[in-house]
Amino acid sequence: MEIIDVHCHLEADEFCNDLEDVLKSAKSAGVIKLITSSVIPEQWEKSLWLSQQYPEIECTWGIHPWYLKEDYFNDLNRLLTDSANKIVAIGEIGLDLKIDNPPYELQEKFFIRQLEIAKEINLPVIIHCRGAFSQLTGIINKIGMPERGGIIHAFKGSPEIVEQLIPHRIFFSLGCGITYRYSSKREKILNQIYPDYLLVETDSPDIPPAGQSGIRNVPSNITLVLSALAEYLKISELEIAKTTTKNAKKVFNL
Repeated sequence: MEIIDVHCHLEADEFCNDLEDVLKSAKSAGVIKLITSSVIPEQWEKSLWLSQQYPEIECTWGIHPWYLKEDYFNDLNRLLTDSANKIVAIGEIGLDLKIDNPPYELQEKFFIRQLEIAKEINLPVIIHCRGAFSQLTGIINKIGMPERGGIIHAFKGSPEIVEQLIPHRIFFSLGCGITYRYSSKREKILNQIYPDYLLVETDSPDIPPAGQSGIRNVPSNITLVLSALAEYLKISELEIAKTTTKNAKKVFNL
């Protein structure tokens, strides 16, 4: 079984002491590629180093809405000038109305500019969105998406949002949150997005699976995501792995 973890954060301090072991465990679980996403400009070089050091790692550069600073806006020019042939996407970027700070106006300013840059250099985007799907769809309807499309990671929107976003070449990535209690809404969404628009992730070291609260999440836990998806979709884990790996290769041009 070959699996691609389309969203994790291997730059995180949680992996600084045992990344080699984490990667070996992921490989044993069937993970053939990991897409590691930076969240601040200070991480970009580390992301790049990881992708150069380990052939199974690809990296993305972006500024996450939680960590915005006005001073970072000038760093966005580096996405235009320094990213060529180094990264596979712009991300993690996005909008989050479930936090008060940074303010939404600043989040929108950064999101729009990063989306514009992604369109200009035709890289997909990796999007974080919480409580802001109407704002997200409004911006995408106005500005558009890169030809390569993009991903909403850890998707928790509605079936109606799925219908609005699929025409924009957006894929939907699900992680270990799916291992928690059953959701009829999620079942409906999965039947909308499978097979053509589903991806899998872990968001390591964040959002550990059910039963592991407070424990660092790791990429090898992606097998638990596949197991949960198989229960929802009534399809084998192997078939889901094949399908989502094919989709990931398409998005990231692997």
